[in-house]
Amino acid sequence: MKTRFFASTCIKYFLVTLLPIIFIGCQGIQPKSPGELAMEDQEFLGIWDAYNQCVDGSDIQSMQANLSVLASAPKPISLDDSPIPVPTFLKKLSTARGSRLAVDPRAMAVSCSIHLAEVAQLSSDWTTALRTFQEIIIDYPESQYAFYVSKANQALEQLTTVRPVSLSTQEVLVQ
Repeated sequence: MKTRFFASTCIKYFLVTLLPIIFIGCQGIQPKSPGELAMEDQEFLGIWDAYNQCVDGSDIQSMQANLSVLASAPKPISLDDSPIPVPTFLKKLSTARGSRLAVDPRAMAVSCSIHLAEVAQLSSDWTTALRTFQEIIIDYPESQYAFYVSKANQALEQLTTVRPVSLSTQEVLVQ
């Protein structure tokens, strides 16, 4: 009799705990701090301005400053970082939460990174170009950024086959 009562009680507690998560879903997990997904209009405009200045820019230092603004933009929280404990089997059934913004701040940041690396490459700043392309590959493993990672990989292949050779006062690239 006690075992039956115990099993019945355990099932009730399990259902009381699990049912709200099932009915509410992942939308019930809200950000704890404003930097996780929520953003004020002024903050978004600052990020948008930084993006536009970066993709239109040609000064490496100001582009790096704009990139750091973009990198500080809100990122979607994962179920692993959830403020509510979520059972492992539910985590496996879910997908990553997308940004609630109309644009993806991470896509803006990686686009800026590509442009920064290309400008650095054209300016013969090989260290910045190489480091930026490598950071793109490491920092953006998600499938939605595969285009940028592929572009960075191609550029890295070209960078490793090109080496500077000095033939007088001008530097020439030899393949």
